Amino acid sequence: YNMKEISLNRNQYLEAEKISLGAYYPLSGFMTEKEFYSVIENLILPDGSIFSIPIFLDISQEKAHTLITNSTVKLKYENEEIGVMTISSVYLCNKKEIAKKIFGTTDKDHPGVAAFYETNDMFIGGKVKIRRRIPLDISQYELTPVQTKAIFKNRKWKSVVAFHTRNAPHCAHEWLQRKVLELYDGLFIQPILGRKKPGDFNPKVVIEGYKTLISEFYPKNRVVLSALTTCGRYAGPREAVFHALVRRNYGCTHIIIGRDHAGVKNYYGKYDSQNLCAEFEDALGIKIVKYKEPFYCRICNKITTETTCSHSSTNPDAIEEVSGTKIRSLLEKGERPPAYIIRPEVIDAIYSDDMFVK
Repeated sequence: YNMKEISLNRNQYLEAEKISLGAYYPLSGFMTEKEFYSVIENLILPDGSIFSIPIFLDISQEKAHTLITNSTVKLKYENEEIGVMTISSVYLCNKKEIAKKIFGTTDKDHPGVAAFYETNDMFIGGKVKIRRRIPLDISQYELTPVQTKAIFKNRKWKSVVAFHTRNAPHCAHEWLQRKVLELYDGLFIQPILGRKKPGDFNPKVVIEGYKTLISEFYPKNRVVLSALTTCGRYAGPREAVFHALVRRNYGCTHIIIGRDHAGVKNYYGKYDSQNLCAEFEDALGIKIVKYKEPFYCRICNKITTETTCSHSSTNPDAIEEVSGTKIRSLLEKGERPPAYIIRPEVIDAIYSDDMFVK
């Protein structure tokens, strides 16, 4: 008997790897049709546990026709066998309807929608067992949930705050990170390093920026840096809930959910992500740490927020937004962003010809 095989692309391989490492617990495989629709409609798995983003394996119709339900197939990546999957469900979906539910839009200009539309027509679900991991260029920056939990335990951290990012660290990020370092035992910085959209910072750049910030400015024993090698989905509030759930699986007790967390352009409201996460806080088993958007105020001469600075309403001209988007556009023009927006040391660490995803 010749066992059938499915070759995974990089993104699919990373998803299978995350499932097997327990990063997506309680999932133990790619979603079946029943799980997929339950998550899309109600943000829960059929057993009642919270899950907000579909984790599916897409294949071509030709391939789907050769698969038999309840059979086991080999999973391969770059011609190497990495594990097996038991096929328990083969299904189709109406991509437009589903995109609307995940992303709140069917607009192809939305990078998450565009990526979803590009997936194969058929989806397969079932348990996954990964027997060997293939090292990628971004794997060296990554700790597994077993490793991070051991580190937190070893350092006797009772409270661990996760910080999610896809950008090199700027002063508003630092403001948030220092706030939580004052209040909690440890900070877990976990940049997302999977597939990104063109114009985003390249993975290595984000890591180099953080290594510099941590080694030169933070107390070493209070911060852990590790990559999350999954793709950005730009799904706003739903993805924020997913990010909270994943960080819980890495052993965090809290997560900072910022302004327009996991959003893109103007598809979501500024604090939609915070609100949806707060709604699910108890069920997720991780506390949501919410701050208003930090900005630079010329009058206060520091990074602050509307909670402590009156000038956003009295002198709006004194307020300067601090964002990854802004920093990327300055760097793309060959301009050096000012030190009150991003530290010169961080710029030196990230500056290179291939800073951005092409």
